[in-house]
Amino acid sequence: MEYANKDDIIKTVNDSLNRAEELWKNTLDKDKITNFAKEAETNIPGHRYLGKDKYKSDCFLAFMLDMRDSTTHLIQAISARIAKVSEMERVFYEISALLPAMAKIIENEKTEGAVTEYLGDGLLALFQFPFNDTKKREDVCRVTINVANDCFEALHNIVNPILFKRYSLPALSMGIGMSFSQSIITHFGISPNTQVKVIGRCIYDASKLSKGRNEIAVHDNLERVWTYSQGGKLKFLHRKFDDIDGYIVNKGL
Repeated sequence: MEYANKDDIIKTVNDSLNRAEELWKNTLDKDKITNFAKEAETNIPGHRYLGKDKYKSDCFLAFMLDMRDSTTHLIQAISARIAKVSEMERVFYEISALLPAMAKIIENEKTEGAVTEYLGDGLLALFQFPFNDTKKREDVCRVTINVANDCFEALHNIVNPILFKRYSLPALSMGIGMSFSQSIITHFGISPNTQVKVIGRCIYDASKLSKGRNEIAVHDNLERVWTYSQGGKLKFLHRKFDDIDGYIVNKGL
């Protein structure tokens, strides 16, 4: 795995599941919870601090990751002959394993990306996308496709085997969608409980494109500017996602 240490991800998944099990039993001590709650004022790439009355604009590549079938897992019991946990407990453990592992890969120091929101059974990560700088733009494209591939590798080779070993659960599936656009960064909400959020078309599009099953999909605008300097290793297969033109990204053999 190019951008992630396998042992670190295994530890992250097991630590997160240990915490989830203790929370489920209502025995986790408050001191331990605080270790998971440390936050900077903003973790938006390139904009670590933002005054309460300020706003900025920037171009971002939105990276949306979405787990499949979580609603079905939540409302439909799985036979005790198949798995050790079911319904709410099952989904709680699945999300507790999946999202920290994916965040560990995304937030590697080499990626310069950051998870900005956890969205139920998925997450949103942002990468600054310097549209007018061809070299940097190509670097971001290369990094994000490698991150996406690493996420799937970790899902299949680490997260799913751990969930099966601990709870006999069937394998998870997910989709990843990517798009870029100019976006606005500002505080939303009522003072003092405001949150810094990014609003942009790229987030909407990436969300729609993340609806595949074990697929990476990029927006039409990203496919047009993608670097083709990797010796034909990437193939783009057109697919319509509702009203959005997208492309499934497949690596060549």
